[in-house]
Amino acid sequence: MHRTVIPNTQKLIAECRARSVEVLFARIACQTADGRDRSLSQRKPGFNNLLLPKDEWASQLIDALAPTKDEIVVSKTTDSALTGTNLRLILHNLGIQHVICAGIFTDQCVSSTVRSLADESFDVVVAHDACAAATDALHAHELTVINRIYCQVASTEETLKFIR
Repeated sequence: MHRTVIPNTQKLIAECRARSVEVLFARIACQTADGRDRSLSQRKPGFNNLLLPKDEWASQLIDALAPTKDEIVVSKTTDSALTGTNLRLILHNLGIQHVICAGIFTDQCVSSTVRSLADESFDVVVAHDACAAATDALHAHELTVINRIYCQVASTEETLKFIR
């Protein structure tokens, strides 16, 4: 995370900001302290068993990737950033057709968001080295599954060229 994913995400954000390309954020954060509003997938045992109330430290975006004052942040209670949020409407209102995705977990939140975006006819690029999963095997497998069906998987450097 600290050697690869965060620095690569910072590069993508910096390039977008420098070129006046919208930067949007999605975070998992339930509205209730006990998490009763979480989706079933967020309550099942395993990697997804997360209780992240909106005002707790664990649900905040990290300082290294913090949004600026005017950047949009949506809070979600499930894997996809489109499910249960107004992100779809925001993207349409901003006139966005092409979306670059980075984040964690590749096999859960990233993949679900990418699939939702593709279903809504957005053109999606996933910066593979700005994403991570619980294991390298899960990360690699999910990228293989979604590549060329739901998105184009590319490196951060290739994605930076796309932005430019």
